[in-house]
Amino acid sequence: MTLGLGPLHRLGRRPMDAGKPDPEASPAPAADSLSQRLSAALGGMRLPQDGWAMAAAFGALIAAGPLLTLVGATLLAGQEKRASLVLEDKLAPRLQAEAAARTARAALANAAGRAAPGEVLELLAGVLPAEASLTRIERTADGGLELDVTGGDPDALRAAIRRAPEFAGMRNTSQRRSDAAMIVSMREDAR
Repeated sequence: MTLGLGPLHRLGRRPMDAGKPDPEASPAPAADSLSQRLSAALGGMRLPQDGWAMAAAFGALIAAGPLLTLVGATLLAGQEKRASLVLEDKLAPRLQAEAAARTARAALANAAGRAAPGEVLELLAGVLPAEASLTRIERTADGGLELDVTGGDPDALRAAIRRAPEFAGMRNTSQRRSDAAMIVSMREDAR
């Protein structure tokens, strides 16, 4: 009669026989202890063999990991900060030149679609009342138009200027009294 050996046979073990002592197990190869392997990994540095000293050594080793990580990260962050400052210093002239070019392009674009100064004066002369006079007119850096007009009635001056379609976007910025008349300041924002 054949007995099925089952999983023991596959593992290389023999079933136990009743009445016979267990066969002697082959001795397992002696494994190095954790402290011996750690000592070998640390280049032969001897670790204490007693219990508390061993626990203290392992505790110090475990605590040293995050501490070393923090120190290493701080050093790397400082190195990257210095490298970025060097790059900023090298790129500063180029960035300034690009900003100046961008400002010049914006000013040119604002001025390109605007009426010439002579045309603006002619348009204003055609819309202002006879008693009004133009005291100041200028283009701002962003291409907008600013003007000061002197006259008797500030509301009539503003209405006359806004009647012209070219000056419909003008807004009142201030109004003040001079010796004999009112000065109305108006501004047209850049388009």
